[in-house]
Amino acid sequence: MSNYDFIKAGSKVFWHDPDGGLSDGVYQVVDVPEEIEEDSIILIASDYSEAEVFAAELSPL
Repeated sequence: MSNYDFIKAGSKVFWHDPDGGLSDGVYQVVDVPEEIEEDSIILIASDYSEAEVFAAELSPL
């Protein structure tokens, strides 16, 4: 079992924005690689924006 099993397309996650928490919040996972490591890039989106973030910056709700 991976630490990143909660990261699946369509799931809601909390993003801990490393830029001083500027965009911290709940996002939906849009796209994930087949295998997820802490430095994998995950595409997330909200109603207002989208971002490519590291898996290590995400946590489950």
